[in-house]
Amino acid sequence: MSEVIKAEWFDLDEVSCAETRLWLHGVYFPAVKATPGVAWIGHYDIVELPDTPYIAGAPRRRETTDPSLPTGWQNVVLTAAVSPEVFFGKGNALDPLAAAHADQLAERKNHRCAVYLEEQVINSPELRAAPYGMGPPPAMQLGNYNVGTPDDEVELARWYRAERFARVSVTPGMIRGRKLVSIAGWAKHGVLWEFTDLPEGDSSFEHRFVAADRNENWQGRHVLEYATHAYGSPHAGRRVWPPVE
Repeated sequence: MSEVIKAEWFDLDEVSCAETRLWLHGVYFPAVKATPGVAWIGHYDIVELPDTPYIAGAPRRRETTDPSLPTGWQNVVLTAAVSPEVFFGKGNALDPLAAAHADQLAERKNHRCAVYLEEQVINSPELRAAPYGMGPPPAMQLGNYNVGTPDDEVELARWYRAERFARVSVTPGMIRGRKLVSIAGWAKHGVLWEFTDLPEGDSSFEHRFVAADRNENWQGRHVLEYATHAYGSPHAGRRVWPPVE
């Protein structure tokens, strides 16, 4: 059975950050995890992307300028469930849980969320480190973006299957890759790249995909020519809850 992934992005004020994180980790996230239908939940500290080309020699990454889209990025929370009903179904348990803690949850600044279905799951060399369904990975990268036209959608689908999925299957340190499509949220497309670690000094895993070149010789456009990312996307980070053992 595939997993439904809810992603949440937000920032925290410096003054209240420690207190809010303590409450999230000690009260709210355990309550979410205990909710029927929730498989796992993970909280990640995100590393800011530097103001340099995302991929050497490629077009610059393009971000949305939509003023209605919240800009949170410093924290990402991923919640996996067995069905969309866990998030949207009549009488679901998560809505009243959030309502009961509305005051504390309001400490999440610039909050936005999306709910994704899995389009494709690709196993990678470190699959044994976190078998499917066993919980959030120690490190991850979450991309969320849109493309402009139906033709772009077709080219994107072909590019993933011609190039990126092949590299995901052999990328060192990678557990699995998930190509996602949303049923709610600003971005139609998402990717969740799961890794065993994010070394200090790294702000993305793109250099690992470049090194995993399998001579695919893609003849189409570069995906960065027609993709528009959410603010700060893709977001790479290390898991801070549950603690990485």
